[in-house]
Amino acid sequence: MPDKPLAQTLGEFVANLHFEDLPPNVVDKGKALINHSVTVALACANARRTQAARAVVIANEGLGKRQVGRGQGATLWADGTRVTRVGAVFANGVAVAVNQQCDSYHMLTHPGVLIVPAGIATAEGEGRDGRELIAAIVAGYEVQCRVARDFIPSTQARGYRSSPTYGILGCAATTAKLLHLDAAQTTSAIALAASFAGSLIEGQRTGVVDADFAEAQAARNGIWAATLAAQGFTGAPTALEGDGGFYNAFTGNNRGDLAYAFNGPLKASFDDVVADLGKHWETLDVKFKIFPTPGFNQPIVWLVSEMVAKHQLTAEAIEHVTLEMNYLETQYPSPRFARPTTLNGIPFGRTTHMLAATVVNDGDYPVFEQYEFQHLGTDLTPQKKAAIEELQKRVEVIGEVGRECFAPRITFALKDGRRFTGEYHGRELMWDFAKDAQELRRFVPGLPIGEAQYDKLVNAIATLDKAASIDSLVQLMLTSPAA
Repeated sequence: MPDKPLAQTLGEFVANLHFEDLPPNVVDKGKALINHSVTVALACANARRTQAARAVVIANEGLGKRQVGRGQGATLWADGTRVTRVGAVFANGVAVAVNQQCDSYHMLTHPGVLIVPAGIATAEGEGRDGRELIAAIVAGYEVQCRVARDFIPSTQARGYRSSPTYGILGCAATTAKLLHLDAAQTTSAIALAASFAGSLIEGQRTGVVDADFAEAQAARNGIWAATLAAQGFTGAPTALEGDGGFYNAFTGNNRGDLAYAFNGPLKASFDDVVADLGKHWETLDVKFKIFPTPGFNQPIVWLVSEMVAKHQLTAEAIEHVTLEMNYLETQYPSPRFARPTTLNGIPFGRTTHMLAATVVNDGDYPVFEQYEFQHLGTDLTPQKKAAIEELQKRVEVIGEVGRECFAPRITFALKDGRRFTGEYHGRELMWDFAKDAQELRRFVPGLPIGEAQYDKLVNAIATLDKAASIDSLVQLMLTSPAA
């Protein structure tokens, strides 16, 4: 066990972190994380579940006409309605999550769904500047990613969704930072969040879409944890690693024994959770998702696209495809609670569909193929649909123990005897701001704001460290900026 309670060490790190402590590449990544979450949220602003979340929040927590300044709640993105901070975090978080195009850390956690909406709402309500927002965002990502890193598969194996379970901790840390809580208060915020944590995997296992709301609800609770700490409520410093603590509840023990591991031994060290804080930045390891599909399919689409272009591949020419990927990626969401196959025999995750569709579509896959609107495949001709279904039957998926996540190896065996192999190594989607901003341009035609306004929004995020407040940033996220 660490010499000092984990929540205390993390609380001291968060409270003492300053923008000036962040290396330039971490600042750049922090801006990219904000830009990504905001963009995908705007792209899904009119999705049915986004609208439902917005309607519920307005009905129960609306504050009337928009006002600017401390104590005036927060803003619903795109819509512009003024609501409570927790209400804004919920509705905006649903928008980030609804089409699976959020960021991803170690496959099964999505910090941006919780941390970015919480950070923006709190910074807006407290009148914080851009540097404070960036530092708070990074602090939250560090807490969530470090606490989650080695333990995610074991949490999924107990029937809990890792993303909201660990995300609430990062959300509480970000909120505490923007509330200017001291180290003891921030420790309590993290500890209280640990007591509020939890989200079931059954919805994912059975195909129910409750996951979109789980992270958003966890974000609400994360803000509550921080604001309660600000009012003097305390949490146990050993809330994470204690005998009756978070790790015991959500991994099955407080010894670091793992049920499953992405790769490596079935043992984790609590010392590693806080090792090299402020020197090694887990934030840099967060990956970005563009396509409407689980994270492990993202590198498959990118790799197939590259191989189609390089080798001029066509579905008709392919005899067989071998796809090697991390074994846990083939048993999503968990080996103990794997989702049953669909009626056509395709496992959940749409991996074979994504691979085949990218080939049939000449190396492209649409970012606006939205589950939410049930448009799956409706833009395809009957001939292309048939070609995808046929090619799927020739795809062999092999789960490998020890292979990195997001590191597929794909071999196309052609009918003329040729073979082509491509491989990723797991870091290809860890983009910087410039790369992510470039790829996010794909969303521009479907955004509820015009291209010129979106360009101003991206520039505002790129220069956020020079902003005296974030109100102008929030204004640029609205369909009616002057409202």
